Amino acid sequence: MGFFRLLLTEIGWNLAVWVPTTVFSLLFIRGVLGIRLNELAREIEERQTAAVGAIFFWASLGFGLLFSRLVGTPASMNDLSWAEAFGWLGVAVGIALLLFTLGTWLVFGTLARRQGETISRYLRRELVDEHNLALAFVLGSLFIVPVIVVYHVTL
Repeated sequence: MGFFRLLLTEIGWNLAVWVPTTVFSLLFIRGVLGIRLNELAREIEERQTAAVGAIFFWASLGFGLLFSRLVGTPASMNDLSWAEAFGWLGVAVGIALLLFTLGTWLVFGTLARRQGETISRYLRRELVDEHNLALAFVLGSLFIVPVIVVYHVTL
């Protein structure tokens, strides 16, 4: 009985991390890069847009770190209930996304203005049309840093 309970717990927590990570990645790819979900396979397979893969990577790394902290040590969080722990997780995700947005606006806003473009258009052109993998990793670092900080401070 103990083995099956552990197995179900493992599967449940993996799904609890994997689902929001995938949703965030897909929303970012659609909302910021402008790639429709039905075009995603073409971007990955035919055009080999490295930025799409990089976005999945940094979102997975960031959310994996953040959620694993909650899952791995829920009892050490000042003996919070699960509801309180998930409340703090929501605060942590909100802070990380706010700082990611501010960092993206500051860094890419400056670059976009130099090109006479909006941030959205600049990112779409650089990441999708020009396959700028270096820029994708800069964008990823703007996400990973606040996630790691809230991982250690908030939770």
